Amino acid sequence: MDKEQFMTAFRAVSDIEDLFNKADDLFQTIPPEIQGAMRNYHTENGGLAYCIRWGLTAAGDIREDWHTVVSGLEVTE
Repeated sequence: MDKEQFMTAFRAVSDIEDLFNKADDLFQTIPPEIQGAMRNYHTENGGLAYCIRWGLTAAGDIREDWHTVVSGLEVTE
């Protein structure tokens, strides 16, 4: 993998984090009663609020520790 691929991947993770932030902002505009109705309707362990929260956490963790995440991958010129 070349350096540009690493940089493109890092930017993609940052963009994903931004999108999760936007999704969270949008989700917060939904009244709590409707959020509860959505949670009751979608009884899976990974409801919408859960997925947004943990997706945001994962993207942030990966971005913040990027060097460790990719440390085992070979960089070519």
